[in-house]
Amino acid sequence: MAISKTAALYSDLKEELLNGGYAPGSKLAIDSLATNFEVSPSAVREALSRLTSDWLVQAMPQRGFTVAPVSREDLIDLTAVRIDIEARCVRRAIAVGDLDWEARILATWHCLSKTGASAEGRAHADWPRLHAQFHDDLVSACDSLWWLRLRDQLYVQAERYRRILLPHARQDRDTETEHRQIMELVLERKAEEAAEALGAHLHRTAQDLLDAGLV
Repeated sequence: MAISKTAALYSDLKEELLNGGYAPGSKLAIDSLATNFEVSPSAVREALSRLTSDWLVQAMPQRGFTVAPVSREDLIDLTAVRIDIEARCVRRAIAVGDLDWEARILATWHCLSKTGASAEGRAHADWPRLHAQFHDDLVSACDSLWWLRLRDQLYVQAERYRRILLPHARQDRDTETEHRQIMELVLERKAEEAAEALGAHLHRTAQDLLDAGLV
């Protein structure tokens, strides 16, 4: 039971951190979190320790745990590295992907485009999940576990910036067309063009967040 509670707490805290529920650089009080989530302080410590591996929390000597900071410099650096890793993964996926891989991309794209075309648009409750799934599917055929692990870590960091800053960023981008272009290039097995389009898509998102002027 303790293990399942810790796992649930880890998941809940991760979502709170990704959504900006705790200010970057702020102290995470173990006793307060234990009370709020109705768990033991030891469960909180274990969950926070796990979150340090995601680089969402920092363990500070003599200070306990604090929320990882954000900055323009970090977002710029993160985006450059992420584009490089995503490009490697998508090129490899195109090289070895099979028909099942193509089918997964098409299925997720269909759901994503229908959701994005709804009245709620990107505010639709399912859009964030489908958006993440679409990007995951694009590279899912990549057979390098280390590239995929690095890619997942970078995705989490980028998602944190996106969720915190997106409400303040410009909303007039045609992301559905960008997604369609990337998908078509991937399915046509145009590796370099697909990697370039994916990189441009990620860079554009980061620039929108930077232009919001909040980091």
